[in-house]
Amino acid sequence: MENEIAAWQLDMFGGASPIVAPPPAKVDPLPDPQFWSEGVREKMVDALISLATDSRRGDNMPESLMDCCTLFSERLRNRKKLEMEDYRATLGWVMEFWDGALPYRYVCLINGVDPEILQDLIMSNPLLKRDMEDVRHSCFGSLL
Repeated sequence: MENEIAAWQLDMFGGASPIVAPPPAKVDPLPDPQFWSEGVREKMVDALISLATDSRRGDNMPESLMDCCTLFSERLRNRKKLEMEDYRATLGWVMEFWDGALPYRYVCLINGVDPEILQDLIMSNPLLKRDMEDVRHSCFGSLL
């Protein structure tokens, strides 16, 4: 174990200067998922599904898909505030390059949304399609 000096304490009476140690780090309130009890695991799965499929507006469109549409809209309008990492991750999720916490197709099907709607939007728009191809190429490479 390596000691780390946080500060020195001044002793006005000439004694040895003791080292003031930093307070211990706070314990992670949620341990590694492999240590979760079955009940906690089920609650976390329910919370994750609710987060991905619920709507804040009370309509039938899940919030996760609305967030995708918002990102695509901002990209098409060339907004400067667009978080490119989020945008690229969203493109990969919608095109099913990766699943994330919940697969795109599952989120769509559980809400009765055709999963090909956003995929067709990406493929039919030149800017979104080029971005999607960049994501595909950077993540999976090319045989040529």
